[in-house]
Parts: sequence; structure tokens; C-alpha cells
Amino acid sequence: MQLTTLAHATPGRMLAFAQDGTLRLLWDDATLRIALFDLPHLAALLEDWAQEEELPLLRRGYYRLEPAPNGGLQLWLNNVGLNLSRDDLRTLTSLIAAAEERLTCLGKVVRTRPFGPGFRKLGAPQRKSLWLN
Repeated sequence: MQLTTLAHATPGRMLAFAQDGTLRLLWDDATLRIALFDLPHLAALLEDWAQEEELPLLRRGYYRLEPAPNGGLQLWLNNVGLNLSRDDLRTLTSLIAAAEERLTCLGKVVRTRPFGPGFRKLGAPQRKSLWLN
């Protein structure tokens, strides 16, 4: 799959735009798929954390940020979590901000609702008629 790099922090840590219209967050050994319309939710969550770093729990859409038992933080994207240090989270915050800026420059509109590029619409099966003639 062809990826267009939007923001690059360190080797193995980047945010890229995929051909299917979604984003890929590559973080060390993990690759996470992020819906384009969800990027503002993730950015808002990280901005809230940056304003006050000692919040017990933050939640925005499918994203959740909470303290980890090891003293770091856990960023949950749906049911997938990343254990991050505070420095890692600052890096991720700047990565997301840079990606948003780059998407704006490229003319990609960050959608605020689902069913944009990369999301297949599933057809509903036809109802069986209750009235048979």
C-alpha cells in the first residue's frame, strides 16, 4: 500500500495518508488506522491534555487517555492502546498538529462525519414483505 507521509517525528514514528483515504499512525512496532474524520477528535483530546497534563481521564469520540500503572499514559484508540511516556505524548501531539496542517495545505478536507473516502457503505438487505399477494 502506498503511503504519503504527512508528519515524521523519529524513525518508526510517523503519520501517513493511505490510498484508501484513511490515516496510518506508525508508532514503533504498531500501525494504527485512523479515520480521516476522526483526526479532529484525536487532535482535540491531545490539545486538552497539553493544556493540563494531570487530568485523570480524557475522552473524545473513540479516543481515551488515562494514566498507566507504570506512571506513563495510555492512549486508547477504540480497543487498541499505546503506552506512552509524557514526552512520547508531546511528540504525538506535535505530530498530529503537523499532519492537520499538512492536510490543510494539500487541500484535503478533514471530514466531520463518517462515510468519507476509505469507508465502504454497507448495503442493507431488502426486507421481506409482510404482505404476500
